[in-house]
Amino acid sequence: MRGIRVTAFALLAATAAIAGCGSSTHENEPRPPVPTVVSISVGKDTIDAKAAIGRGVGEPGPRQPYLNQNRTAPQNQADRKAPAVVNFAIANLTDRATVLRMQGEVSRTVALTPGGSGSFMMALPTGIYRFSSPASSDTALLNVGPSRVSSGGDLLLP
Repeated sequence: MRGIRVTAFALLAATAAIAGCGSSTHENEPRPPVPTVVSISVGKDTIDAKAAIGRGVGEPGPRQPYLNQNRTAPQNQADRKAPAVVNFAIANLTDRATVLRMQGEVSRTVALTPGGSGSFMMALPTGIYRFSSPASSDTALLNVGPSRVSSGGDLLLP
């Protein structure tokens, strides 16, 4: 009876040892940057483009308001040459249908219904982006800096 237990234990230990062995040629790659949220409002006299934290996107220091266990820990930097992933939330505060144009290194046009909203996600390289609309007499600028905060210290993020 004891021999069966010893054999079973040895077989279990050998299985665990084999399962733990694997290829060690893949290094741990950095996690992608955390997406930044930018809200844009199109009014008759003004267009506002504001990042959730800070004056722009990718500035050193600002951190998105994610609830996590490590909110006071130092920020892990992702690849600074990678484009910043930005989630845009747009509100049309005018009473006419219009379009919002984003111009910069990459461009985008979004159709907006009267009093409606829209959204899109885009990866933006470092640079300055201008937002304009025929329904507004103003334009807005958004600065995308080189800082990229990694999601490596945040829970439940990719």
